[in-house]
Amino acid sequence: MIIKPLFFRAFRAAWLGVVGVVFLLVVALTPARAGDVAVPGADAAAFSEALALWLADDEGAALPALAALAQDNNRAAQILLGLIDKSPPLQGPWLAHLPRNERIALMRAPGGMSGQSWLNVASGEPLAAVWLALFSVDAGLDVVTRFIDLGETRAAREALLALAAREHPDLRQAPPEALDAELLYLPWRTADDARRAALMAHVPADHPQRMMMGEPPDDAALMRWLEQAPAALPVVALCDARCPDSRAACMSGAYQALSSHNALLTLGSPAEALVSQVDFLQSPRGQAAVLRRILQSADARGRAAMITQMRAQDECLADVLYEERARYYYRRPGTDNGATEAPPTQD
Repeated sequence: MIIKPLFFRAFRAAWLGVVGVVFLLVVALTPARAGDVAVPGADAAAFSEALALWLADDEGAALPALAALAQDNNRAAQILLGLIDKSPPLQGPWLAHLPRNERIALMRAPGGMSGQSWLNVASGEPLAAVWLALFSVDAGLDVVTRFIDLGETRAAREALLALAAREHPDLRQAPPEALDAELLYLPWRTADDARRAALMAHVPADHPQRMMMGEPPDDAALMRWLEQAPAALPVVALCDARCPDSRAACMSGAYQALSSHNALLTLGSPAEALVSQVDFLQSPRGQAAVLRRILQSADARGRAAMITQMRAQDECLADVLYEERARYYYRRPGTDNGATEAPPTQD
């Protein structure tokens, strides 16, 4: 049975309100867990409060507070804003509904016609510097190594995917043991038979990336991997929190709906030096980011069909996706109806 939209919306609002309050209390009472490299300003009380609000999915309070801190030269706030600005899944409905000029003023440093990324302002910090290095077409595997040295595992995977998209020659030469074991299918695509065999030898039998290396699908192996692999935490944390009674169907459905193993491996904390992967993915904002990325795997018209198809696999996840999609609806000024999804505001 399909849950009535108005009832489900009210239930979700109440649920998120309770979760948000609990999460704020937990964050406020838990010592900060930074990565291997401290970011200046991360230990400031005002930053911790703004970060807690953002993780509780209160963008309206969090982002203006972070913007004020960035203007005051808090490097942690500058880096976090710069990473949110470049990553659509990290952007919630409050930010999506802002007019373009207000969004630019909020999320970016002054300069140029559309502002400039706060990462440029914070370029003297190692974390900002390595992100800026990745944006350059000259980036090589050294950028991946730099992220790993900073304790930024998720970012290192994003960097490796960027290099693969650019068909960087480093991927054709690096030994399998020097690459992320979750992403060995990337160099496999352009390898000769001998190198493909060497890469495949490093992939566990149950790993879903084997499906991208010429082997047939194995649903049982996929479920075992989802249950056990740290890399699967984005869908595991989502389903544990939102659909515990249909956990297995939810995890399988979420993975399939992402339509991209790459997407799963790059979901998570914008900066593990500021918030750990576990803390981020267990937060309301982290779970909203996973849902947003699932929805973004289809265009605006295709999202309704995705949700309808999901009902055949997991009614709970379909309802969660339905309500998350509805959060991005807006009403055009001067009208009482005709709600549509928020227009893209990303430059």
